[in-house]
Amino acid sequence: MSRILVTGATGTVGANVVHELRGRGAQVRAFVRDPRAAAAKLGDVELALGDFDDPASLRRALIGVDRVYVSAADGPRKVVHETAVIDAATEVGVERIVRLSAMHADPASPLHVFRWHGEIDAHLRRSEVPSVLLRPAFFMANLLMVAGGVAHTGMLHGPTAGRRIAMIDIRDVAAVAAVTLLGEGHAGRTYELTGPAPITFADVAAALADATGHPVRSVDLTEEEARPRFEGAGLPDWLAIHLAGVFGVIRAGGFESATDDVERITGHPARDITGFARDFAAAFTPAAVPTGQPG
Repeated sequence: MSRILVTGATGTVGANVVHELRGRGAQVRAFVRDPRAAAAKLGDVELALGDFDDPASLRRALIGVDRVYVSAADGPRKVVHETAVIDAATEVGVERIVRLSAMHADPASPLHVFRWHGEIDAHLRRSEVPSVLLRPAFFMANLLMVAGGVAHTGMLHGPTAGRRIAMIDIRDVAAVAAVTLLGEGHAGRTYELTGPAPITFADVAAALADATGHPVRSVDLTEEEARPRFEGAGLPDWLAIHLAGVFGVIRAGGFESATDDVERITGHPARDITGFARDFAAAFTPAAVPTGQPG
């Protein structure tokens, strides 16, 4: 059986990839910096301690590994970090790399993150390792960034111009990653991963209202109204710019098309917003008012 190295193993998607692989009986090794935090998040899994900026630790982590899941945190060092993994994996002769990319990845993109993804994808395709690119659409999990505000105000704000988004649950992305790491017939493929159907933020608000039992209203913002929200959120400049740009892509219809890649690869339909809202309802639910306190 293949041994699989998962980089970015404590990230939101990476942790789910580890759990998916272990659930399928795979031999998994997680590349992590903090073993205590990793063990708490991942459970009893083999850990390879290291850092993307330490080539020797990457080579040690790859000893005895056949296949690699490549993902590093977004940020200005992303290209350096992921190309280092790809180069080390090529050097030791792994038989497959599965990389978490992004829909709209393009080396010429004006948006930092999409450009970084495009540059790394191009580097991977130039390598000698058979590879698979996973390009998911907008993550449903991005909604958790505003869950507190939704719970407090009962409003879901977004500069979407009412456009539909084929958003995807990260658990489905992880399931596709596990299948393409373990199965055959995927080398050289690029998969565009989406939810089952494009939906509006009004649909999201309705799903959250049903799941929480509290009213939630979608409030569409103009680009100008949204800008100070991104700039004042305490985010790094590159991330605030990227998020604003992603909503520009949404308003241009760039995430409206749905694919059936999740179902074709995993054998089960992609999760819809109703299931996501139900599973994460607690994050969007207003805190209970203590007895005797004014509501």
